[in-house]
Amino acid sequence: MPVDAATAGGKCTKAGLTQKTKGISYKCTKSGKSLKWVKVSATATNTSATTTTTTIATKGVNGPVGITSWTTTVSPNPVKPGAQFTITSVISCGPIMSLTGSPHYPEMLAWMNAPGFVGAQFGVPILSNGGNTATFTGTATAPSGTGGFKVWTYVRDRINPNACTGDVSSYKNSDGASFLTLTVSSSAATNTTVAGAVAKDGGACTNGGDKSTASGGYLECRAISGGSYKWFKLSTSPAAVSMPAGGSSLDACKLTEARINKFQPWNIGFPRGTSDDTPALPSTGVSNIQLIAVDFSDAVGTAEELTAADAQISEYNKWFKFTSNGTLSFNWQYPKRWLRMSRPSPDYVHVKGDRAKVLPMAQEIVSLADPLIDFTNSDFVFVLFPRTIHGLSDGIGMANWRVESADGPVKNLFGGADYFYDNNYELWSYWIHEWGHPMGLAGHSPRSNLSIMDNQNGSSVTLNVWDTFFAGWMGADELYCMPSTQSTLETQLIPLERLQRGMRGVIVPISTTEALVVESHRAEGWGSRLGDGTYGVLVYYIDTTKDTDRSGEQQGIVKEVWSKYVTPMTVDTNPDPSNALKKLLLQGDRVTYKGITVTLTKTGDVDTVKITK
Repeated sequence: MPVDAATAGGKCTKAGLTQKTKGISYKCTKSGKSLKWVKVSATATNTSATTTTTTIATKGVNGPVGITSWTTTVSPNPVKPGAQFTITSVISCGPIMSLTGSPHYPEMLAWMNAPGFVGAQFGVPILSNGGNTATFTGTATAPSGTGGFKVWTYVRDRINPNACTGDVSSYKNSDGASFLTLTVSSSAATNTTVAGAVAKDGGACTNGGDKSTASGGYLECRAISGGSYKWFKLSTSPAAVSMPAGGSSLDACKLTEARINKFQPWNIGFPRGTSDDTPALPSTGVSNIQLIAVDFSDAVGTAEELTAADAQISEYNKWFKFTSNGTLSFNWQYPKRWLRMSRPSPDYVHVKGDRAKVLPMAQEIVSLADPLIDFTNSDFVFVLFPRTIHGLSDGIGMANWRVESADGPVKNLFGGADYFYDNNYELWSYWIHEWGHPMGLAGHSPRSNLSIMDNQNGSSVTLNVWDTFFAGWMGADELYCMPSTQSTLETQLIPLERLQRGMRGVIVPISTTEALVVESHRAEGWGSRLGDGTYGVLVYYIDTTKDTDRSGEQQGIVKEVWSKYVTPMTVDTNPDPSNALKKLLLQGDRVTYKGITVTLTKTGDVDTVKITK
């Protein structure tokens, strides 16, 4: 077999390529951030309205492993921005599936090419056709933007590899090649609460995110503990929130670095930095950064793209100005012209972490820009690729490596490519995320879409309380460190997404290496992608003796994390970021862990929490 022959799960270079090996057809598809050969099977083909299916398996026949039909629909379609919609996916398989035994029904997931989409929440399916067919129904939130968005479902076997798909590691249909289109339109039919009902503060409602005008502000329909919905009176200009008295010095909340296993270089506890004393990027002062635009003979950049990058720079600066409390700013150099690389884009095969492939490309980029840019004391270089690029996937990246310029070394260089463009992800939040790591933020815990260091493409791209404190950007005028002798605290919390100063978080130290953190979130500002009506309080546990092991991340396995959500049921160990919104405490919810109880007693413009121990 030729070295480059397609095999199931093997690496390929360009999405959409097809190849036959021994009579079997394969297609090059995205799997996470990598490109792999996937066997082309006779599964359903989704269209903009419906999905074509093949013949459903004979009732109750325990046949060969494999998908025999697959249909997916969404309702309503069209839907209003931020409104909830239902995804129904019906899959038929050769083997007879079981809800409790083996072979088990498969895991069903859904995705959309919309920024911040957090997935659909599918429950246990309904089995029919003698167990050969499973019907999954899930709910999801439409994006805040309008237009047509691709929606697709994908599955893999959960326990037994011979249950349905024949694979417990790789998802089927995961590349979005088969999809339907959800139309998000402001003119779509409006969700109604109760016909003829008058919205009033505290009154019942039925559709989360619905709004009604009111004197001095507006009413919003929100979910509360137990699954019901109520109207809440909100202001267009929320009042100031003061700090409670009696907090400890913030030094008492500086957990000590104590990792046993070190899966990445950056400390989890104080001091910020690395165990080998690699210098971290500054969190204060003025930093020197450069943006270099490069294109290729097969992917030519446009003047419009160069101009559009100004908006990315502006949002980047705005985010840091607020999040750092004005302590960190940037001196940008951006020549605003395309520099042509020497080879076509497919010739630059980027393998994450492979110096032999990354460094030559990084050196060529810096050398091209050397006549135009002064790289003296360069802290970071960002690379702008044209939107027509294909084959570089998530782009190029190096942190604390080294290439040379005429003015000195360049150690940090990142650029997002087709992975970001194909999914309509923003570049500025990616730039911030990648800056954060060499600044000393390990990130990637507690595994969510609610903090930029967890996921730069998430529903909320704020920085969570722990990382903000760890960076030195949150003082005693915004963060309350609960004394060990204090048994009860009741306080209001400003949502992190709001550009408002004041009380924004609580840390409850448990030991020198453990703490609970409490913070509030809203669907506003940098969290507008959360979906109308989304609110709540996050509680998460930090253990600085742990680290996050991402070695199995592409297979959906994260064996160790340094931070976990505390939910109404337990400490969450599910690393799936699509479950993030389930972690938000609603009004009336209460969680207890390590003898500490946190209750969200009241919501409105801000959230009121009660902490007891």
